[in-house]
Amino acid sequence: MAAPAITLSAALKAQDGTPMAGFLRITLCGFGPVVPHVSDGMLADAGVPQILGPQAGAGPLTQLIYGNDVITPPSTFYEVAVLDENQNVIQTGNYFFTGAGTRNLYNSTQIVPPYGFSLGGLRYLPCAGAIPGSVYVAPGVPVAVSYNGLFMVPDASLPQKSYTVSGNTIMLNFTTSLGDRGIDALCVVS
Repeated sequence: MAAPAITLSAALKAQDGTPMAGFLRITLCGFGPVVPHVSDGMLADAGVPQILGPQAGAGPLTQLIYGNDVITPPSTFYEVAVLDENQNVIQTGNYFFTGAGTRNLYNSTQIVPPYGFSLGGLRYLPCAGAIPGSVYVAPGVPVAVSYNGLFMVPDASLPQKSYTVSGNTIMLNFTTSLGDRGIDALCVVS
């Protein structure tokens, strides 16, 4: 079977720059119901986290891995988590590694979700508008809309409990009633 061609390396440091004890967890993800494989063999341990460490300060943690460019299906990626000395997750990121050689985790580019914004820019917030009413303004670009706390389907052809969006404006296909909690939106905000 073809050997992994990438050495993933990570040195764990405290905020003051001193080496820090900890672990690294590497998990192949994104293969769904397909058993991932390389050109000449199945990856039997796919999805099983590999725990590296503990790093006690002597040097970086390293692990040989296959590049995502040689794994089928092509949708795979690695979830890499930094764990503290008790193996609690401190931070995590998703990565797509290609080619061969050494990749240092500190300068590897994380996969950003294909939403055009970071998930930190997504907020669930109330919308402005009168109750009763049918037009509301979201505090950002709406991704999803809820009425009295229940998410609705965005479909102008539905007679009830639906809506359409134009910019930040939400137009309901019905009129809210006195006593309603109102309209909230999952929004992209800066």
